[in-house]
Amino acid sequence: MTAPRSRVRPTQCICVNCGDTVHGRANTRRRGPDIAWYVHCRPCANLVADQMQPLGLLPDRSVDLYRCQTCGSLRVCRTGWRTRCHLCLDERSAGPSLTAGARLLTRLPDEPALADRVRRFAGPEPVSIRAAAEFQAAIALGEELDRHRRDGWTDLAGDVHGLPWYGARQAPFSHGTWGLHLRCGSWQRLRDRTCAQCPPEPEDRTFAALRDTPYLLYLVRHRGLLKFGVGGASRVRQHLRAGAQLVEVVEGRHADVIEAEAVLKRQKRAAGEPLRWWRIRRMPESFGAGTEVVRNGVRISLADYLRDGIDVTSRFTSTPDTKRDSA
Repeated sequence: MTAPRSRVRPTQCICVNCGDTVHGRANTRRRGPDIAWYVHCRPCANLVADQMQPLGLLPDRSVDLYRCQTCGSLRVCRTGWRTRCHLCLDERSAGPSLTAGARLLTRLPDEPALADRVRRFAGPEPVSIRAAAEFQAAIALGEELDRHRRDGWTDLAGDVHGLPWYGARQAPFSHGTWGLHLRCGSWQRLRDRTCAQCPPEPEDRTFAALRDTPYLLYLVRHRGLLKFGVGGASRVRQHLRAGAQLVEVVEGRHADVIEAEAVLKRQKRAAGEPLRWWRIRRMPESFGAGTEVVRNGVRISLADYLRDGIDVTSRFTSTPDTKRDSA
């Protein structure tokens, strides 16, 4: 994502990804193009040149939706600019790009619950600074997107200035947050609480990213596929109305649920088994683009990811509405 010259600080003369000093104008022999609002050296820019795949889904031709070809996460960017994944670092990432991860690692000895979540995110290997930095970026992205999350919308994608390197938003400007409204099937920038094309729904509401707000982590099944995700009760029932079967629902603190989802997404990325095209075509509409969908053979127990949560599966299996939806 090439930043306007007025927004690149004149003193910013190091590559944000590796820390090497760069000289000259952007996209010259010695300095690569600016990417995701930040200066890159030529080797770092070349390393991620093909990382993001444009999907061509947004109706506004001034911006496009991109998918990371490594982890599958989404990001929006101005058409013709360059961007990179919110989450994925690389073998050249060093210096400033790992500061957030180093800070997180210093907290782990005194916060065993956090340490457990980071270890599960990182996988079987010892937690590296890079894995800790990617965990921090995943949590920051989840919290940013959740400020815009609401019933009836899926595949939220934004543009968080500062990720993946700093673990938090560094500047307010961005290309906005976009999502797919399931009721009308249109992609829209999420500025207001309601769809610009549909009449308002009585139960539609925006979820505020409050750390202690109760939130749901759910798992549903449909035709050999498992879909995990986060949201409110109406989001779970939306999948059930689409024909999915309920597997498990766990309630926990909002911050803990976002972290648990980040671990699940990381493990899906590590598995590296893309879904076959015919399975994607058979997914219900509520599953969206399938970024949180795995094969039915994958063993997932949500209680293992949200250990302080409360199993509320019976809340959805014992109500009249759910029984009708599951019939």
